[in-house]
Amino acid sequence: MTALSEDQVTFFAEHGYLVLENLFAAEEVTALRKEADYLLELIINSSLMHKRLSRRFDWRQTSAGVQMAHKIQPINDLSLAFTRAIEEERIVAPLRQLMGEEPVLMEEKLNYKQPLTDKVEGLPIRQIDDAFPVHNDWVYYAAQDYPQTVLSSALLLDDCTPDNGPLRIWPGSHRQHLEHERMENGLQVLPHLIDHKGGMDMLAPAGSFMIFHVLVVHNSRPNTSGRPRRLMIYSHHPESFHIPIDVRNGPSRLRESPYERQYMRARERGDFHDSFHAPTYS
Repeated sequence: MTALSEDQVTFFAEHGYLVLENLFAAEEVTALRKEADYLLELIINSSLMHKRLSRRFDWRQTSAGVQMAHKIQPINDLSLAFTRAIEEERIVAPLRQLMGEEPVLMEEKLNYKQPLTDKVEGLPIRQIDDAFPVHNDWVYYAAQDYPQTVLSSALLLDDCTPDNGPLRIWPGSHRQHLEHERMENGLQVLPHLIDHKGGMDMLAPAGSFMIFHVLVVHNSRPNTSGRPRRLMIYSHHPESFHIPIDVRNGPSRLRESPYERQYMRARERGDFHDSFHAPTYS
């Protein structure tokens, strides 16, 4: 079990975030990276077979002409490895300690920020860079009336470095909700309410675990490293907040799973052969 010190609890209360470095060992991270590759291949090849883009998948073509796998959401119904990762007491215990009660998983997604080395043709793609706007997570969760006591977290599958678009936090911004506006790539805090050029990059090695308050303002810049920057993002609500399970992601699972199962059957029968393979990097 990972027990937080009094200083760590105080730091989170004051700043709205906490970084637990090297929570997962190198071999565990390697296994999760392989799982991330499997999921990317599954979603893209299934999309190619059906000639429709999976609505789990957000990918983009940047202004530099690079295809970037942005995120897959949701994923736990596709991956026992990631399901088991979030059930690890190393993760659950700090969330429970900060929340003061049992945390209940409400959303999970894998943010890839991963350049594709070989272009994929035949699927619609958005022409937009891979940056995330300056926002907090609760502005999205408010639609389902989730409380402002939700905790979000990120398990790092790759080192977060200055040039690969790491998570960027505005410390102390969790004390009140800031109004947002709609942009092309999502919602962002109104510019006059916070300095959009401020914030602090969250630099940490792969295997680290970051916890951040649902109201804390954050974003990330484009990944210019030429390599992936994968974060497994989770959000939990307190158990005392009673809401039906999987309200946010359930419809996507139900809508997409028949296509994925049909793809896997066709692949097993030899009726379809994968043309996309997860990139490797020198």
